[in-house]
Amino acid sequence: MYKPHLTSLALLSLFSSNIYAAGFALIEQSASGQGLSYAGAAVNAEDASIMWFNPAGITSVDKQIIIGAHVISPSAKFKNEGSYVKNTDGTTSPLFGTGDDGAKLGLIPNFYWKSKFEDFDIGVGVTVPFGSTVEYDQNWVGRYHAVFTQTKSINVNPTIAKQIDDNLSVGFGLNAQYLSVNLTQKIDFGYAISTPQADDGYADIKATSLGYGYNFGAIYNFKELGKLGFSYRSKIDHAAEGAAKFTTPATLASNPAYADSDITSDVSLPASASLSYSFPVNKQIEVLADATWTGWSSFDELRIKFKNPAKSDSVQPEDWTDVMRYSLGMTYQLDDQIKLRTGIAHDQSPIKNKFLRTPRIADSNKTWFSVGMGYKINQNLNLDLGYTRITTDSPEIEASDADTGAHVLKGKFDVAIDIVSLQLVWKY
Repeated sequence: MYKPHLTSLALLSLFSSNIYAAGFALIEQSASGQGLSYAGAAVNAEDASIMWFNPAGITSVDKQIIIGAHVISPSAKFKNEGSYVKNTDGTTSPLFGTGDDGAKLGLIPNFYWKSKFEDFDIGVGVTVPFGSTVEYDQNWVGRYHAVFTQTKSINVNPTIAKQIDDNLSVGFGLNAQYLSVNLTQKIDFGYAISTPQADDGYADIKATSLGYGYNFGAIYNFKELGKLGFSYRSKIDHAAEGAAKFTTPATLASNPAYADSDITSDVSLPASASLSYSFPVNKQIEVLADATWTGWSSFDELRIKFKNPAKSDSVQPEDWTDVMRYSLGMTYQLDDQIKLRTGIAHDQSPIKNKFLRTPRIADSNKTWFSVGMGYKINQNLNLDLGYTRITTDSPEIEASDADTGAHVLKGKFDVAIDIVSLQLVWKY
């Protein structure tokens, strides 16, 4: 009789329930940057939100407090194209159930504080780098892969920076990152007794983790030739701890293989590096560009360890690849009060093919189109607005479930995402 290994898929979603940037990174950390598709993010020091992208940038920023929010409206409609279950006698049968759209409306808050201490610029950023809710119908065709996913996170990032001379500034930051998750999915217990889809159970996963990392950066001002910025974020190691609870049919209730169990899993979020450039065309127009590398190739597998001695480790192969994100944008200073922004970006996906894709993260290559505006209310108060439309190439999936390997979800997702961002900047 098989043992349930759904936990590896579920714990993967602790770090992969977002579809707004490559892999499961969440880039929405600035409303001013949103209007540019984050072009020039590591060099464009319009406000204190640059400390997330490059801590060196706060040397060009007045003392200020920023409160921001991003409303994310995703759609990920699934079209079933012959999903099936591999029967124990070697035949196949269709998986019953319909397509579904599990994407839910999300809200991402940001907070930044910037000040001075003697010759140093200091600041703190509080952000949400991961977080979403994905909920499918209990009886949808992919229920053995995912039903409910809710991920919450908070990242606290104290920063210090210094202007070395007229051209060069440098900065450094520390990061404390908390993650929590609640995930569920169906288990086909009937499969073990040759009655697939006839006797479903349920799994409920909860886990939390606290990890630490650092980031640093530098900006060099070439004066009339523009500015060049470089930043780096370290990987963050997470040792997740939680519990797997199973709802099983009465005939299997006493089987120790299906007993509730504490679980642990070690996962490293990848390092990233950005190179940004800004060029002042004239007093009104500035052109910005960015290239960001993320080292997803370090994510080759996810190993889950069960405290229950009746269960062996569960290993989920990932085999992700390093990716690049490219963006290009422009700002136009319309008058003393209004700055207009626009940008485009291309996000590569680290998922190599449809066999490694899951309904918890329908990730594929993405294209960003953004517009935005900065409005100077008075000498001490600014308002920034941004809007982005993200489109994809209809990612395909043909993946086996992590429980039995017999339930193959086959089809494609129609993915589109709208993001509206707003932030208030108070210079004190």
